[in-house]
Amino acid sequence: MPAPEIEKSPEPWHSACFIEECQEEMRRRENKETGGTTMRARLLPLVLLLLPACTAVDYQSPQFGEKAYGHQTIAILPFEMVFTGKMPTRLTPDQIAHIEEAESLAFQTAFYNRLLNQSSARKKHPIRIEIQPVELTNQILYDSGLDLRESWEVPPEELARILGVDAVVRTSVHKARYLSDLASYGIDLGLYVLYEATDGEAGWLVPPGLTKTHDIWADSVLVSAEDGHLLWKVAVERATDWHRPANDVVAGITKKLAKKFPYRG
Repeated sequence: MPAPEIEKSPEPWHSACFIEECQEEMRRRENKETGGTTMRARLLPLVLLLLPACTAVDYQSPQFGEKAYGHQTIAILPFEMVFTGKMPTRLTPDQIAHIEEAESLAFQTAFYNRLLNQSSARKKHPIRIEIQPVELTNQILYDSGLDLRESWEVPPEELARILGVDAVVRTSVHKARYLSDLASYGIDLGLYVLYEATDGEAGWLVPPGLTKTHDIWADSVLVSAEDGHLLWKVAVERATDWHRPANDVVAGITKKLAKKFPYRG
């Protein structure tokens, strides 16, 4: 039976990711004015102030080479979605569950595509491990009696053995707003849910009083099927502009998660 479809210690913290976003603007302003050095000096304090807007921590086991030796295939599990904001009163529990499962698929698919991109032979240090297609992963889980939400509660090493892979990537995403515009991932939440979630505007459900801040926290771990050993971990805390399209937000998070993924040649 086909799986039901959703309708359509660690290294120190790093804070340099915001610099790239500011460099182009700094250069543009310098070209418009004389005294470019002065302009750079004036903008530097602003850059330093905003550095914490995107932070990340990553870890790789000292035993990674030994534990991952002989690995051939890994799988990306459905993302666990954790809502930390005020629960919207206009949506039923079933509709909220529907949104969260759709978000899980969107993040899972985006991360899979990002890792495939990083596996290209054209990359300087490509990922050299077979990645099980997410459609196959989800189908095997469903055939084993686990839906997306139930898979969040099962130990990752147990899921790895069910999937027949050497390791799995488990990720949880904590955020204070619901994602609703998932059309770019082939997911249709339905016009009623979309309207109720966004007050008639596509995008994100924005609870009252929230502003742009560290709105999303994502934590991703790579776990060995053999003994549950933690092979790799990355955590990303990101400030999010909620006026951007939903696929941009998903892409931004998964890009940061994939940046230092192991198994590279």
